[in-house]
Amino acid sequence: MPKFILTMIDAFIDNVFPWLSRAESKVSSSLEKAEGFEKMVKYWKHYDCEQHIVRTQDDYLLCVHRIPSMKSIPKGRRKSNINVRTESKGIEIIDRLDQFTLDAGAFSSPSSNYKGKPVVLLYHGFLMSSEVWVTNQDEHSNLPFILARNGYDVWLGNARGNKYSQYHVNLSPRHQAFWEFSINEFAMRDLPDTVDYILAETGAPNLTYIGFSQGTAQAFAGLSLNSDLNKKVNLFIAMAPATTPKGLQHPLIDAFVKATPSVIYLMFGRKTPLKLALFWQRIVSPALFVKVIDASVNFLFGWTGKNMTEEQKIVSYQHLYSLTSVKSLVHWFQIIRTGQFQMYDEVPSRLPYHTVNAVADHIPPRFPTLQITTPIAIFYGRSDSLVDFNVLSADLPSPLAYVKSIEKWEHLDFLWAENIEKIVYPDILKLLHKFNPPMNEGLKN
Repeated sequence: MPKFILTMIDAFIDNVFPWLSRAESKVSSSLEKAEGFEKMVKYWKHYDCEQHIVRTQDDYLLCVHRIPSMKSIPKGRRKSNINVRTESKGIEIIDRLDQFTLDAGAFSSPSSNYKGKPVVLLYHGFLMSSEVWVTNQDEHSNLPFILARNGYDVWLGNARGNKYSQYHVNLSPRHQAFWEFSINEFAMRDLPDTVDYILAETGAPNLTYIGFSQGTAQAFAGLSLNSDLNKKVNLFIAMAPATTPKGLQHPLIDAFVKATPSVIYLMFGRKTPLKLALFWQRIVSPALFVKVIDASVNFLFGWTGKNMTEEQKIVSYQHLYSLTSVKSLVHWFQIIRTGQFQMYDEVPSRLPYHTVNAVADHIPPRFPTLQITTPIAIFYGRSDSLVDFNVLSADLPSPLAYVKSIEKWEHLDFLWAENIEKIVYPDILKLLHKFNPPMNEGLKN
């Protein structure tokens, strides 16, 4: 778009919405304008950063970022106190860690000669990338940095189709065939292939997996289908877990999409959705973009965003969206329609309703999540419209190792809420300490 048009748009916003300009002027952050993950990490100057490429079995090339160590360690800040617990009203905890022992070799490999750092893999949510983990304005509110300071080898995955993983050995993103993937492929290809690459690269016998939103769904699905993967993941921490969302906040849109999920193909085509959101992000001011996103998620999900500061949103929302396939979006609406965490239905019913006396001609298989053997910890907000803990827990093996719920927290709060470093991260460090015993001795030195 010509520069003079952009200038006219900015002038219009300044005159009509002066409060937006004032809000934007409060934050002039290099982090907000950083072009990619590596530049965002370099902004803090304390951390080494690497980029790796994982070739999946179906020839997608996935970018995986790594923070292997710190460049410099400020005195007195080498590690955080993992015993710190800050609790407040509205927080509930179910702790069954005493029922999980490590003496049988279930979570570590006694025969392994691995002497390196314990490994942690973080995975983003739907329409996101690895950048969402490092956007907090306070350095010590970014989970990867907290983990690096505590002696962990931190890896951050990127799902096929997002800004870092739009490459394939034979296919081009310009072609529809590139975008023929759903949660099935995230779970059966991306996740196990990424885990195998990381373990081969580090020599570690296993790793801890931390997922946010769809990052939890692909792990629930992947672990349920792949018994070997359970041996490679010593602990699965699910933040704002998404498996069977109830639906959308607006009743008309919710009913419309539930009636026939395939209508999404008519709206967005067969490649990638919401390119228009990225277009508007480039031409409007960050403060106005915050207003647009807040209004959108309130309309669709009923979220208020009150637990995040406006300054934090200005930075975070600039790194919020990345591309994915329309097929994965349709997959989510199929799950919402049936109320079951199931595989993608390649031949859904053409009827936009269920008949009383009809016998289904086929039934898509559910992800057999009750077969997961990896210990599971769950963190969720009781104000998150996408999480139904009762439904989720009924589909998971018992007991869950750890559950923490926060009354007023919503979905995105588990990335960017104020005081997340006090409310959630101490628990995560405690869990990592429990399930990564080789590290315990190292931290005592």
